[in-house]
Amino acid sequence: MIDSFRIFFKFRIILPIGTLFIMTSCGIYSAKYEATYTLQNTENNENTRKSSIDFINYLAGKNSLTKDSRFNNTDTLAFYGRPYHHFKFWFEQKDNNQVFRFDYWGMYGNRKKPLYRDLFKELDDFLNINFIILEQSIKDENDSKNNNDRKNTTPQ
Repeated sequence: MIDSFRIFFKFRIILPIGTLFIMTSCGIYSAKYEATYTLQNTENNENTRKSSIDFINYLAGKNSLTKDSRFNNTDTLAFYGRPYHHFKFWFEQKDNNQVFRFDYWGMYGNRKKPLYRDLFKELDDFLNINFIILEQSIKDENDSKNNNDRKNTTPQ
């Protein structure tokens, strides 16, 4: 009876520690990306929102993201990707200018090439090409090996 208890106790402690070690050595890393773009006031703010929403939906389809139904009937677009990736997009008003906000949180398994880097770049390019950016702030925190990403920028 005592021997079986010792084996059970060792198994109960060693299994979680071993699982944690295997998961971290296999490449489970986290990332957080927050971007804020203050767009110059345009005559038609509704057009700004519509073209941005269309592009976000295009990116979601291209990257096989699933719409998060918890945000239905709100002004926030939210998606998730596999296995643990969450995306939120919304607009705010600051003075007379539209503020486009994007938050991402995810866990990925490839440390050398983090997922969704292309999505971030395409979104940034779209906004810079189609709108005049008054302020831009990007906070990119991740555990990738090639972490040459921007921390905070405010050009223009």
